[in-house]
Amino acid sequence: MMLLAVDTATTSCGVALLQGREIIADALYTAGRTHSRHLMSLIEGILQQSGLSAGDIDAIAVTRGPGTFTGLRIGLSTIKGLALARGVRVVGVSSLAALALPLVPTPHPVVAMIDARRGEVYHARFDCDEKTPRQEGPVGVAAPEAVAAALPENALLVGSGALLYRDVFAGCPTVRMAGTAQHIIRGASVGLLGQIQLAAGSSMAAQDLVPDYIRKSDAQIQMSAVDMGSGFGYR
Repeated sequence: MMLLAVDTATTSCGVALLQGREIIADALYTAGRTHSRHLMSLIEGILQQSGLSAGDIDAIAVTRGPGTFTGLRIGLSTIKGLALARGVRVVGVSSLAALALPLVPTPHPVVAMIDARRGEVYHARFDCDEKTPRQEGPVGVAAPEAVAAALPENALLVGSGALLYRDVFAGCPTVRMAGTAQHIIRGASVGLLGQIQLAAGSSMAAQDLVPDYIRKSDAQIQMSAVDMGSGFGYR
């Protein structure tokens, strides 16, 4: 099965092609510009590089969150368009699990974090001692100081949130950071997790794929505040 994998959950943008668990091509864009300007170019580039066309794609995997609201919207809308046009199934992949996957296997508890803005991080703990990350507990969003206070012993931290607030986590004596190159989500990791989900029968139709934002966007919060302040909020 030829799988296209896409990640737009953070400031980087990754795409990959996999046939089964074999990585055919993997590309990454880290300039931090709007994903809408270069996502399709990345997809077209790896297809051309691999001697394939959109018609050769059998399924698509995409990160569905948590992450930046704009990035997730761009990624999911692009994938929905491609999937509907080709009539292929899709799978939504956790962006935090995609960060944890390259650390498998490790005996240490892995805590993946993504910068959530507003001085907070999205975070989740994973056991990574076998073939795939196993999430322990729900995804949370909190200040890095609160996350640091609850870290398990010998935790291994990975992701943009861990990197951004590394000075906070430096105060945790038994905690260590993943390698520099591992803090970016790779399309290949999204693809490998997608293949696992496909094998388990957890694909869906494109129109059923929704983002996992975890919390409300700034616009939604501001709208709620306006509604409450004006007395016209719904009850």
